[in-house]
Amino acid sequence: MLDLLSSRGIAPPEETSAPASKQLQRRPAQHIAPPKSQLPEDLRPLEALAQKRKDELSAAASEALNRELTRLAKIPAQAAEYSVGKTYCEWLLALPWHRVTEGKRLELDTARKMLDEDHEGLQEVKRRVIEYLAVYRLKRDLWEEKQAREQKKRDEDTSGQLASGAQTPSTSKEIVPYDPEKAAKAVAAKTKPAAEPTAPAELKFMVEDTPPDNVFRDKAPILLLVGPPGVGKTSIARSIAQSLGRKFHRISLGGVRDEAEIRGHRRTYVGALPGLFVQGLRKVGVANPVILLDELDKVGHSSYHGDPSAALLETLDPAQNWTFHDHYLGDVPIDLSQVTFIATANSLDTISPPLLDRCEVIECPGYVTDEKLAIARRFLLPKQTKENGLEEVRAADEVLERVVSDYTREAGVRTLEREIAKLCRAKAVQFSNSRDGGDKYDPEVKLEDLEGILGMAKYEAEVREASVRPGVVTGLAYRGSGNGGILIVESTLVPGGKGRLHLTGQLGDVIRESAELALAWVRAHAPSLGLEDPLKDVDIHLHLPSGAVKKDGPSAGVAMILAFVSLLTGRTVPPTMAFTGEITLRGAVTAVGGIREKVLGAHRAGITHVVLPGQNEKDTHELPPSVQKMRLTYVRSVEGLLEEVWGQEVWAGGQRPPAQARL
Repeated sequence: MLDLLSSRGIAPPEETSAPASKQLQRRPAQHIAPPKSQLPEDLRPLEALAQKRKDELSAAASEALNRELTRLAKIPAQAAEYSVGKTYCEWLLALPWHRVTEGKRLELDTARKMLDEDHEGLQEVKRRVIEYLAVYRLKRDLWEEKQAREQKKRDEDTSGQLASGAQTPSTSKEIVPYDPEKAAKAVAAKTKPAAEPTAPAELKFMVEDTPPDNVFRDKAPILLLVGPPGVGKTSIARSIAQSLGRKFHRISLGGVRDEAEIRGHRRTYVGALPGLFVQGLRKVGVANPVILLDELDKVGHSSYHGDPSAALLETLDPAQNWTFHDHYLGDVPIDLSQVTFIATANSLDTISPPLLDRCEVIECPGYVTDEKLAIARRFLLPKQTKENGLEEVRAADEVLERVVSDYTREAGVRTLEREIAKLCRAKAVQFSNSRDGGDKYDPEVKLEDLEGILGMAKYEAEVREASVRPGVVTGLAYRGSGNGGILIVESTLVPGGKGRLHLTGQLGDVIRESAELALAWVRAHAPSLGLEDPLKDVDIHLHLPSGAVKKDGPSAGVAMILAFVSLLTGRTVPPTMAFTGEITLRGAVTAVGGIREKVLGAHRAGITHVVLPGQNEKDTHELPPSVQKMRLTYVRSVEGLLEEVWGQEVWAGGQRPPAQARL
């Protein structure tokens, strides 16, 4: 009885002799504490964090977390599965899920100004980035306007129901008399077997298998920046993230050979971890960062470890990545559709076609000399001055130009930055000596100081031939990594031969075939050129200088055919002219690659007139202003090429012969 009274807050009587009504006294009810959690002590912080983030977690993540915590409560802490399950719960709670960066209102003028300040040149790349940002802003504005209209409509419907005083089904009740017949029909309807799903229901299920419209998802193509090293591909991606007001994360795919590094390891393995994308989301803490996939062309292909490039297909597909499945997370999908992916590569040759099909390729060409000078003046010299503890280092334009031309030969500016760092370190030594009482510090770097600091010039500037002789023609070559230059083609007659062709200069198979094509065309058209049995008792020797450098490709065919005609007719080719183009057996001049780099190399070598294939005219519209003074001529046939160099006098009859049906 006493226990019953105490449980109800009634104090027992102190004296039994008093009346019962006076003995019972009411006292305030004590606070009853909620039942304690059944989880072990080390799991209670996870439970508290789960309660705190319950509104941010997805439905699948909440269900998996509750299931795993319930299972862990029944497992001894000493079991091996205990630590595995606990780590899994920690990963689920560490991911951002619905947490996003709101960002800021994107101003295109601000983004354009930011790109111009951070990057020199790359006008085509900047234009495409501005287009990308403009489309992104427009699509986001339209989505926000749609969401506002829908919310306004819902508010109006709710206010209309409240104004009409309509009762909800849960509060509106009506008492009706009992009818046995209606009750029997209701029971029969409940026990009737369910009908087969109709076609509209199936179609509705298919339509609902799409990402929800509760957040903005940008389905823009993946930007793939392709170019030589050191041209600023990574910094462009950072500028895009800064313009969008989003967090930036870089994933290096170079050397990735295991599919599990993309999709994660299953939890059955010791030391299992999620994939690179899930780890990146945990690091940035939001679900909508800008992720840079660096060195996409160096990711591994199919092997006994799986195919990482194939695992990237789902990741980069906007129609699939909203339910990306990581092996470590199991049946909990993660939404990657809010992530903005940007990829970089040095070459497209090693990227699989399905993966390349999901990307929009943007070419990032190498810098020309004028752009390198501007980059060195605006960015590299101030940066290295600060990093070497100096307040001021000055270098005239002719000093920086000498460093660019004599000590670097690259498409980017990394080697140029290292050479400028050497100059700054030498000035740092002088400054330290002056602080110790030595000679006065001079911040100016002079031309005569370069050889003492940087050593002898590593490269000699290419200069066109000054002399004129038959059989020598200036061609153009692309040397890789965004560099181009001139290529001298030399030929001579060797007496006592049998009309054979000798080739030297470490030439590849393709360039050898171009030489054979050129000689075959000249021999077939010898009568039209005024030549009779031109190779009687002689051989032709064709040589391309720089024998230690391998050479290949079809673009030297035009220069070779001119060298043969010049050699056999005794006519000379002006040394200020340079040529590039592929030839066919019927005399057509077809397109080649690397036009921008070749024309810039010719300009540096002092060439004033460049002859290009007619099909490459479209590639010359984006040339920098520094080469606009050069004369560019386009030809589509060998006959037109010969007339461009020597005029109609090159033909035996003074005019171009009619086309021949056979060679």
